Amino acid sequence: MVASEEEIARRLQERDSARSVRRARAATAVGELARRHAELAGQLADLERELGEVLTAAGEVIDVPELAQVTDVPADDLARWRDQAAKPARGGKRKRPSAKKNDAPGKGTQAATAARATRPAAPAAPESVAGGAAGRVASH
Repeated sequence: MVASEEEIARRLQERDSARSVRRARAATAVGELARRHAELAGQLADLERELGEVLTAAGEVIDVPELAQVTDVPADDLARWRDQAAKPARGGKRKRPSAKKNDAPGKGTQAATAARATRPAAPAAPESVAGGAAGRVASH
């Protein structure tokens, strides 16, 4: 026996609501983890900055190789933290020019694409002509 329209609609509603619940749980978990990640990344950046400042200041009394020996921290890590502290803070990502400034007529618009598609392509130069000219230039 075939299910009635009402029964079909009810079954679809049940499946959709179960899927919606799973989607909401997944989105909530991703959002929470991303928030924690951002928070921890900020803390890590602060720690690395502080390490770099301490390493720079300590450079007058102890060098990186000796610090690496006494702390069991790899010298490469110590040098990276110290060098990062010496670099000036960057201003962040570059801003791209606004689309309004870059809207040159004929570039990337649907009208320009359509116009190019209807235009016949230029015929290719015959190989004998192209090869002959290159051969003459190369031989002189």
